[in-house]
Amino acid sequence: MKKLNIFFSNSISSHKWGGGEKWMVTAANGLKERGHNTILSGKANSEFLLRAQKENLNTLPLNIYADYNPLKIWHTKKILQQHSIDVIVLNLNKDIRVAGIAAQLAKVPVIIARNGIQLFSNKWKYKKTINIVDGIITNSKSIQNAYNEFPWMNKKKTTVIYNGLKLRKTIDMYDIRKKWDIEKDSLVFVAAGRLTHQKGFDLLIEAASNVKNPLKPFSILIAGTGKDHDQLNKQIIKNNLIDKIKLIGFQENLDSILKSADFVIMPSRQEGMPNVVMEAMALGRPVFAANVNGVPELMDHMKTGYIFEPLNVNAITKAIEFAIENHKSDKISSWCITAKEHIASNFTIEKMLDKLEDYFHYQYALDNRK
Repeated sequence: MKKLNIFFSNSISSHKWGGGEKWMVTAANGLKERGHNTILSGKANSEFLLRAQKENLNTLPLNIYADYNPLKIWHTKKILQQHSIDVIVLNLNKDIRVAGIAAQLAKVPVIIARNGIQLFSNKWKYKKTINIVDGIITNSKSIQNAYNEFPWMNKKKTTVIYNGLKLRKTIDMYDIRKKWDIEKDSLVFVAAGRLTHQKGFDLLIEAASNVKNPLKPFSILIAGTGKDHDQLNKQIIKNNLIDKIKLIGFQENLDSILKSADFVIMPSRQEGMPNVVMEAMALGRPVFAANVNGVPELMDHMKTGYIFEPLNVNAITKAIEFAIENHKSDKISSWCITAKEHIASNFTIEKMLDKLEDYFHYQYALDNRK
C-alpha cells in the first residue's frame, strides 16, 4: 500500500484550539505512525502548530487570512509541489479557497475538505467552494444528510468517518472541589468548550438559575476560553450564581476533571461529533447533552445518557433536576457502563485511522482527477 504525503491546512485563528484542530493533530500523528508523511500548516506561532510540534509532527507556518488571495495561492502551490503532496486536507472554507485552489494548480491528486460542523449551506458561493474539492469528510450523518439535501450536491461527495478517541493510559482523579472551593456535599456538573454562542453556555447559566430548591446543592464548572467570557461572567453575576457557576478557563488535564465530575453536560446549539461527550462516556461519566447533529449517533436517550431538546432552557433545567434526583441511581450507573462499552467498541482511534487510510487510497486510485 502506497505511503502518502499528506498535508493538513488549518487557518484557524492563532489563539484557538478546538475539536477540528485536535482531530487534525490526532489524525496526522496516527497516519505518521503508519508510515505516511504528514505536514500540518497553520498560522505562525498558533496554538494549533505549537500543539502539533509537541507531538513531534512536521509543521509549516502558512498565514492564510483572505479568500482567493493570488499571492498566497501561488506561494502555497510552490510548497505543495516542493513536498510532492498526494493528499491535502482542508479545515475552513478559506483553506479551500486558498490552499484548495493552490492544490488544483499544483495537481495534487486528492483534495479533501474536513467538516467537524456544518460549514456549507444551499448557496451559490458554497457550490463554487465545494467544486474545488474531490470529497468532504464529516463526523456525523446529520451533516452528510444536510449536504445531500442541496439540489446540486453530488450524493457521493460526503463521507462520514467518526472521530476516534485515544485516552491517556492513566487518568488520575482530580480534587475539583478543593481546587475551585466547592462544598464537599455539592454535586458537580462539568461543561467544556470554546466560550462562544455555539456552545450554549448562556442557556446553561439561565437554566441553572431556574433550578429551585434542588434535593442536593450543585455547582457547575465551565472549562474553556473564548470571546464570550466577559458576557458569560456578567450573566453569572446578574443571576447571583457566583458561588454556583465558575468559569475555570482552559484546562490541560480536562480528562481528569471530566472523570472527577458527578455529571457532564453539553448545552450546545450546534456540534458535529462532540469530543467532550465522547470522552466523558469513555470515562464512564453520566452525560446530559442537547439533541444536536451527532449526539443521537453517539448516545441513546435513557440507555447511554440523557438527551434534551436543544435551544430550550426549560429542557436543560429539567435535565439538571433529573441528574440531581437520580444521582448514583442504578439507572444512571447502568448508562455509564453501557456508554463506556459503546465508545470502546465503536469509536476507537484505530477504526478512524483505518477508514481514513482506505478513503485516501480510494480517492487516490480514482481516474477522474481534475
